[in-house]
Amino acid sequence: MPFHISVELLEPLYQATAMDGERAEWPPHPARLFCALVAHADLDDAAHRMALAWLEAQEPPVVTVPARPLEADHPRTAWVVTNIVDTKKVTHGLLPGRTAGGVPRAWAQKTLSGTRMVFSWAAEPGEELAPVLQELARRVPYFGRSTGAGLLDAWCGPDEADDEWRRRWRPAAHGEYPKGSRPIRIPYCGYLAWLEEAFEEQRPSWSQAVTHHYLDPDHTDRDEAAVAEGPFGDLLTFSFAPGVALDPRWTLELTGRLRGAVMSTLEAMGHDVPAMTTVHGHKNSPDDPRPAAYFALPFAGHRHADGRLLGLGIALPREMPKHDRKALLDALLHHDGGLCQIRLADGEPLDLERVSPADQDSWPLTVQPWAWQGPSAVWTTVLPMVLDRFPKKNEEAAWADSIAASCIAAGLPKPARMRVSPRAGLAPGVRNTDGFQLRRKDRERPLPSCHVRLTFPVPVSGPVVLGSKKNFGLGLCRPEPDFQEDDQ
Repeated sequence: MPFHISVELLEPLYQATAMDGERAEWPPHPARLFCALVAHADLDDAAHRMALAWLEAQEPPVVTVPARPLEADHPRTAWVVTNIVDTKKVTHGLLPGRTAGGVPRAWAQKTLSGTRMVFSWAAEPGEELAPVLQELARRVPYFGRSTGAGLLDAWCGPDEADDEWRRRWRPAAHGEYPKGSRPIRIPYCGYLAWLEEAFEEQRPSWSQAVTHHYLDPDHTDRDEAAVAEGPFGDLLTFSFAPGVALDPRWTLELTGRLRGAVMSTLEAMGHDVPAMTTVHGHKNSPDDPRPAAYFALPFAGHRHADGRLLGLGIALPREMPKHDRKALLDALLHHDGGLCQIRLADGEPLDLERVSPADQDSWPLTVQPWAWQGPSAVWTTVLPMVLDRFPKKNEEAAWADSIAASCIAAGLPKPARMRVSPRAGLAPGVRNTDGFQLRRKDRERPLPSCHVRLTFPVPVSGPVVLGSKKNFGLGLCRPEPDFQEDDQ
């Protein structure tokens, strides 16, 4: 019989921040439940350890939650003490201990249509472990943030809750990432040991996260037909080493070096690189296939974003010839261990690590491929767009015509609406256009640059990149599916 752990919240609010730090986590992650059980277990008790070891070894559970949750307009806020115990270095005015410069901390939350959530495993723990798991569940006084008081229970058998108010999030097959699925943190074999190690080293529990994709129960209700395919089919991303973040004004330098590293590797593999126009981008005729694009990925769009570069990416066009695609993937992923380093102008190496589909969701959102792929009807530049040509007049309409032409040249629909900012960024953390290198070669004539927010008539799949330097990452856009046009 299936095994269930239920959570009955005392009020219809779920307070837990998602990994991106911006929205509320939804649905609740099974890993969060497991961590709650660990936090209230006696790890010196062999029975508790055996019960947790059994639970972490199971296949990901089905997560049943109230239907139609709403993101709260105003997150829950509270003052947070600093936990200072050494009073010699502080005054009495600081002892109440407010962090973040005297600003209350905020926690995202979901407003729910019900208060009950259920996690269901297909396996049965047996007569010995079931009572232990029930005891552990009943020890947990809250779920999510500590203000989210709740009652937990566990049992084997059917879940008899009313189906009308709830939705079931079911795990996708292992190794599959279906469209409309969402990464969710889950327990896994060895998770308890990793959590203990993280605790000893004073690292957060989410640093040991492993994710599994779950199917959105409401995804089938969406109109899948009304999506315009962008020019790129795949995006491979590479993260800088932890703690490395570079100024976005290095974009052309970095993407040029990335392209050079790829071409050098292909040449070392024995390929005729000059003939691979989709790799190096120098077309022999206008009818040649669209080339690959080399990206630098800035941290942007989040309220705490600073616009600095956290990684690199390579977008493969849909029309890329099969032999070019195979050679490029071999160079990036397999040859001599795959792409793991590029050298900067001063000869210093810059380490790279591939963000693979198997573990991409444990990386920062900025370097996850899906964060740049949409689909979305609204896209906003996170790096300045360099116009393909000078506008005939220095008027807003002339700039809009030039940008619309750039969209069509990039293989995108003509925008239904747009907002043009000749200097300032239009999303949090986006740097203004000052100081950006807009030419790769000294002899090139610098063209005007700007930031834009584009609203297309239908959702467009990304990545989306615009302008004369689109193959080298300038004009990279971020999807904003929740952006309201009235705000423009």
